[in-house]
Amino acid sequence: MTAVLSFQAAQYPADTRHAPHEHAALQLSLVLAGRVVETVGRVTEHAGALSVVCKAAGVVHANVFGREGARLARLTLADGDLASLLDDAARASDWRWTHDPAVAAPFLRLVQHATTRAATFDSTCDTTRDTTGDTTIAADDPDLLDLLAAFSARPVRPRSGEAPAWLAETRDRMIAEWTPLMTVGVIARQAGVHPVYLARCMRRWYGVSVGSVLRTLRLRAAVSHCHAARRSISDAAHAAGYADEAHFNRALRAATGLTPARYRNLVDALDCRVDVRASGS
Repeated sequence: MTAVLSFQAAQYPADTRHAPHEHAALQLSLVLAGRVVETVGRVTEHAGALSVVCKAAGVVHANVFGREGARLARLTLADGDLASLLDDAARASDWRWTHDPAVAAPFLRLVQHATTRAATFDSTCDTTRDTTGDTTIAADDPDLLDLLAAFSARPVRPRSGEAPAWLAETRDRMIAEWTPLMTVGVIARQAGVHPVYLARCMRRWYGVSVGSVLRTLRLRAAVSHCHAARRSISDAAHAAGYADEAHFNRALRAATGLTPARYRNLVDALDCRVDVRASGS
């Protein structure tokens, strides 16, 4: 029998804090808007729009949601773990965040399909939701398979051991403190290394260029700005450092297949449960 995952959407009010807690089921979550800070043990991840996390059942974690709150889409597998969904158990992890839009893209397609099916249910009482009101997705759904493949893919350039502490700290700081004024030169100066050395180390241990990381952070910021205080798409683009709305439009469409307007409409159409309890992300 094919495993079935349930789909839900949740909204967290501004500055919501969840004390350390755990869940009884595997969760895959996509940040659609806002910011999430999640801590497991001594490790903290700073996530924003287009970030994806997988948490196994029993992983103890704490959350802080940003000044604008956050809106998340979530897939839950009540029985089983990530390894049961993959072809190679070695690619499964108990807790992992990725900030790659290539992973967010198939997740967004699932959100679109779930929203469409929910609307169909509302108008025809279709059986695409279970008795709790959740939309269900089969584990062999093509878009779910794409999501799992993207999430579990090996880096283009495999890591050579653990990244140096300074490099890991630099990457974390880029994600947590990004602003439109952040450049490779500024980052390298803060790290106390030459820009070329920084670029080479990023490629060696993370398989990506510094420029690619900065472009992804700019895109995430622009998406979040679209939902903050209901800014116009043009204002959101400029606030994130894009030259104009057209540049933002092209960047988001290339990364996710959606224009900023369609993305915002999709998020707005979700039936989100407001969550202020310690239920996690």
